[in-house]
Amino acid sequence: MSDRRAHAWATAIVAAGGLLAAAVAWWTGRANGEWRTLLIGLTAYVATGLLVARWGMEVYGWRGALGSVALTAFTPAVLGAAAAPALFAGGAATPMLATFAQLAAGYALMRCLLDPTAQWALVAGLTIAVAPVGAVEHTAVVLSGLAVFSIVLIACRAMTAERCEVRRRVARASAVAVGMAWLVALVLVLLIAAASDLPSAGEYTRRVPGSAGIMWAAAVESPAALPPYDGGSARAAWLASAPIAALLLAAVRPWRRQRRYTDAGWLAALLCLGIPAWFLADRGGVCATPFAALLAGACWDASRSARARRAATAVAALQALAALLVWPRYPGAARPYAGLPTVPSVVRAETAS
Repeated sequence: MSDRRAHAWATAIVAAGGLLAAAVAWWTGRANGEWRTLLIGLTAYVATGLLVARWGMEVYGWRGALGSVALTAFTPAVLGAAAAPALFAGGAATPMLATFAQLAAGYALMRCLLDPTAQWALVAGLTIAVAPVGAVEHTAVVLSGLAVFSIVLIACRAMTAERCEVRRRVARASAVAVGMAWLVALVLVLLIAAASDLPSAGEYTRRVPGSAGIMWAAAVESPAALPPYDGGSARAAWLASAPIAALLLAAVRPWRRQRRYTDAGWLAALLCLGIPAWFLADRGGVCATPFAALLAGACWDASRSARARRAATAVAALQALAALLVWPRYPGAARPYAGLPTVPSVVRAETAS
């Protein structure tokens, strides 16, 4: 299959998943009341799928790339995150936007260490600066995970150096490239902070004295309006966001010497970026899905037997079928907020008072 045809198939897979997510948004009524957030989520969903396709094509070729895209696009938690924003104290967040930002940061950092140039350091710094977007209250965790991932990635690059490379020089060049990327990210954050007059994070959820309304919006005015905490529901939501098919295939994938740096980098990204988000949020498993799917793409290696590749294709097809059968009951895509007041209604009530 040619690269153009493979990209066309990948685009078709992502488009099919996007249609499922858009249909869920229409069914829940979010297509009318929250169309801006929905547009951001769907755009991030498409961008995530296309970036997975590009990265998979660079490493595996068309078979592994299409397998990774299918595992990402038809994971129920990913479809639910694309169709429904997450509720938090100051409004709505988009888990898909956070997922794409972390995936882009991981891609740029890994490419920066393979090609430590000023251009890739600039791109990596830009992606690091925007990585916390969509993470809302977990910004510190995202930045900490990226910092740990950067350090681990330097070690991975040095340990997987080619025989013609001097490990000491590779480690030094990698450390300089990562340092430049983080310096660029720090400069960008400082410039944005100096040029903007946005309120602090704490001001998003409290009334400003003397104002006619509230700063931005608070989805719930008082803790008493929140439903009681249900530990069983929280655990069920945590398990439901797991990319089960991708993790199962990643567990039985073959490991090849020729791509040891990429494999080590993806595994480090899954452990440093995806797993912490999964433990912290009920839909945090969405952030782990692209990295798990990229690891699982090795199950379609040309060196594997045709039976093993067909078995991996069957697993991906079963996941796509399950996504169709459980529609529209995706994790996080229930009817809007389960009876909680939506942001626009609270804004109108507060402004009127």
